[in-house]
Formats: sequence, C-alpha cells, structure tokens
Amino acid sequence: MQKRLIPARPAASKAELQRLLDSERFLRPWKFRVVRVANGECTVAMPNSPSLERPGGIVNGPALIAAADVAMWLAIKSTLGMQHDALTSDLNTVFLAPAKAKTVYCTARILKAGKKRFFGTADCSDGKDRIFTHHTLTYIRVTP
Repeated sequence: MQKRLIPARPAASKAELQRLLDSERFLRPWKFRVVRVANGECTVAMPNSPSLERPGGIVNGPALIAAADVAMWLAIKSTLGMQHDALTSDLNTVFLAPAKAKTVYCTARILKAGKKRFFGTADCSDGKDRIFTHHTLTYIRVTP
C-alpha cells in the first residue's frame, strides 16, 4: 500500500496562508486573498484593477499566471505546513477566454504529491462557470 503524502487535514490554515501573502512584498501588487483552503487545494481571489488590465479591460496574462502560481504554492503549503517550502519548476498555461471580471478566482489542486515533486493543475475563472486559463504546474520541494 502506498503511503499517503497529503495529510487528511490541511497542515496550514486559511489565516496562516493569508498572513503569508500579506507579509510578502513581491505579492502585494496583486492583492491576493485566500478564499478557501482544503487538503492539497487552494482558491485565491485577485481583484481586478486598472493596473492589471490590458487594452479592452482584460486582465493581463502575467497576472493570471501569478494567480495560478500562488494558488499552487499555497495548496502545497496546505500539505507541508508553513515551515516547509517548494519552488516552481514548470508552469504551462492555456488561455481559454478573455478575463473580464471584477474578481478573478484561481483554484489549484495537487494531483500527485511525491517526496521531491508536486504535480498539479490550476484554473482561473470568474468564480462561476467561465474559465479564463488552465495551468499545469510542477514544484520541487525545498529541503532546509
């Protein structure tokens, strides 16, 4: 029987993850908010603002990629806990629709948690039924 690498309950709380986001200067321009955290899954919200829009009122691609990257980072923290970390090693994005929304929601899910690597997906949407982007991500665990 294979050992389960994702714990039954999140190892990091929604409040802990939000404090992390708030404390990291490089994340402040996007104003991410943790909406939901579960075991190996995290949803973040990114409010749209003129600084994120490209012509036509569409949220720019790099902002959507950042949302996917952050959501996956926090999903991994939900499995490892706050004291451990992982870094992006691969991120692929497919743009499916123009992101015209007041708030973009991005949900990341870990598909496989290995001893050294995490594999997952993330979708950015309007929080209802319109998906703007689909991402596949690979992270490498950082050993202290």
